[in-house]
Amino acid sequence: MNVLTTTWRQLVRRRLWPVAILLVAALAAVPVLLSRDPAPVPPPEQPAAAPAEQSAKADDALAEPVVAKASADDRSRRRRVLGVRKDPFTPAAAKKKHKAVKKVVKKKKAPHVTKQEPTSSPATPAPSTPAPSTPVAPAPPKKVYEKDSLIVRFGDAASTLKRMNVKKLAALPNDEDADPLLVYMGLSDHSKKAVFMVDESLEPSGDGDCKPHPSNCETIQLAVGETEFFDVVDAETGSITAQYELDLVDIK
Repeated sequence: MNVLTTTWRQLVRRRLWPVAILLVAALAAVPVLLSRDPAPVPPPEQPAAAPAEQSAKADDALAEPVVAKASADDRSRRRRVLGVRKDPFTPAAAKKKHKAVKKVVKKKKAPHVTKQEPTSSPATPAPSTPAPSTPVAPAPPKKVYEKDSLIVRFGDAASTLKRMNVKKLAALPNDEDADPLLVYMGLSDHSKKAVFMVDESLEPSGDGDCKPHPSNCETIQLAVGETEFFDVVDAETGSITAQYELDLVDIK
């Protein structure tokens, strides 16, 4: 008992007690396995034939003929031949020509239309009378103006103003009997204003710009749509003898 106790303690200390339990179980299972019936033994296999016998059988198979001689019964018996018997001396039959099949195309008949005869006689068209042609008046020729010329209205302020075309360096009024009061000098401010030289006897008033100064008006500048009045002053008496109006309509 001391030996078993000591051995068990050593196994526990070394943590080998599971192995010991497995060994004990194996020892207990061995007598149980030995007490069972043994499995049946299979019968022994038959020994293979000797090599000499095998070679003898192969020689006998080779000695048998492949083609056997035909007997009298075999000759009298009718043999079956593939295909149809054909006499080589009979002429070949002529081939039959195939008849062409004619296609019949049925034409569709147009529907029958009955013509109706006119019951009344056709009416004769009445003669047409040509419409009288009205003469077309020719278009009036377009007026051509000189470059940088002006369209103005000028005259006595108390009467109807006269519309006229004023060219460069032309004088106003353009009457030969009257003395010139204004002279058209040209355009300024990028061709937006017309410049007129003013006579000493005139005192301007209106929309125009006097140069060099309003008190000393040597020239006056007018734009399209502006109006200027000019009073004629007598140099001796200082009274106003007449008044003119200038309207700038257009610049060509």
